[in-house]
Amino acid sequence: MNQASKRHMAEVFQALNSLRIAVGDLEQIELARIEPLEGQQTVDSRQSLAQCFLNLHSAIADIEATLATIGEATGETGKL
Repeated sequence: MNQASKRHMAEVFQALNSLRIAVGDLEQIELARIEPLEGQQTVDSRQSLAQCFLNLHSAIADIEATLATIGEATGETGKL
C-alpha cells in the first residue's frame, strides 16, 4: 500500500469515527425525546428506534472491518 493509499484509508477511518460519534449523539437526543407508550398492544417506539441506531452502528463497524480487510490484502498490516 503506497503513502497515498495509507493516507486515504486513514481519512476514511477518521470519517467513520466521526460518523460513529455523530450517530451516537443523535441516538441520545432522539431516545431522550421518546415518551413511553402505555398498553400492551402499542409498538414500543423507543425499542424500535434503539434497534435502528443499533443497525447504524453495526453498518459502520462492517465498513471498518471491510476496510481493515482491504488494508491487510494490500499489505498494510498495522492498525490504521
